[in-house]
Amino acid sequence: MKLAALAFLGALAATASAGPVRVTVECEQYGRTKACPAFLLGFIDANKAMLQSPRSDADVVVYASANEVALVDRMHLRFVGAIQGAPPVIELDVDVDTRGTDDEQRAQLEPAFLRGMALYVAARYPDSVKVVIEPPEETATATPSTTPWGLSISFGGSGNRTERFKSASGYGEIETTYTTRRVRMVSALNASYGLNFQPPLVLEDGTEVSLDTRQWSFGGGAGAGYLMNDCWSAGAVARAMREDPKGQHHYLVQSFAGIEWDKYAADDPRGNRLAVLYKAGAHVERYNIRNKLGERFAAYPYHALIASGSLRKDKVTVGLSLSAQAEMFDPERRHSLSASPYVEVQLGAHVDLSASFSITKRELPGPDESQIDPSDFALLSRLSYAEPLAINGSLNLTIHWDRTNGARNDRLEDL
Repeated sequence: MKLAALAFLGALAATASAGPVRVTVECEQYGRTKACPAFLLGFIDANKAMLQSPRSDADVVVYASANEVALVDRMHLRFVGAIQGAPPVIELDVDVDTRGTDDEQRAQLEPAFLRGMALYVAARYPDSVKVVIEPPEETATATPSTTPWGLSISFGGSGNRTERFKSASGYGEIETTYTTRRVRMVSALNASYGLNFQPPLVLEDGTEVSLDTRQWSFGGGAGAGYLMNDCWSAGAVARAMREDPKGQHHYLVQSFAGIEWDKYAADDPRGNRLAVLYKAGAHVERYNIRNKLGERFAAYPYHALIASGSLRKDKVTVGLSLSAQAEMFDPERRHSLSASPYVEVQLGAHVDLSASFSITKRELPGPDESQIDPSDFALLSRLSYAEPLAINGSLNLTIHWDRTNGARNDRLEDL
């Protein structure tokens, strides 16, 4: 009787051992891609010789850890097995390009995963594994030096020319950044210039009114933020700008501080973001034309609440920002509500293309009409800043050289 029971148990064990190799995946460090667990689990599902399994029943446990090196995640895969005839531990490293598409990242990761699993599968199914050895590629093995500093240059423009009409406009910005897991600093300088030449307007008395316009502005700012934990961060910003004499501001200075709550970690592997920011500060403004309140100069506190989110798929990011801003003690006098969707496409390792759209409902003190010369077309064409509804769109090309320490920190972008 005992011999029969032992034979029955042996048959059950033989049947169990003939099944697929049971594998479980443990992500110790997620990194910036979907490598763990999404891609690794996908490799298991695609191979009939393997089966996803709870850790308690697993023949092989794959421990995955991502270490950030410049723009790649160096994945360390540690295979721990309990199959007779296979090694108990196998460890492999593979680099995954964080700016690649899902298919490109899978193609980089899959050979290393299959190489690690091959001995375990071969121990159970010797005929299922075939080995091909090719001449090695000459590759550098030295670990590159890294830096938290980044530089970005953005520019855009448009133009039109006919025999009687000419117009052109341009915009440029240079930005430097310092980014680590907990600290984010940025400084920027920007400038814009536009001109429009067209035939003059001739009045009934023969007077000619020039319709030519030129406009320019320049400015800059700097700010810093600190990540207190995975959900909360705080920071401050100061900036200033100057416009030509036909613009709204002779100068504008702003300084403010803010605190932000985020749903996702600052280094979310998929690049997703959902944040709510509250900021408060002061505006100091000098106007080129006295406004309806009789002001040529104004200084006032203000605050704002901004909610924004973005989703990333491969090389495309889409997002939306909603904001409400107002003068702190007199919101009826100055306030605005806006919605701004946008999309960004990575064209290459150092080139991005972005497009955005915004619609804003606002209330601002308009210019004192007694100060406006009705024959000054250049001035009349610049008075839209006080219109209650504004719709804007933009298209930008950005050339950038990123920091190489690989740190991700998307905190306080709306500040």
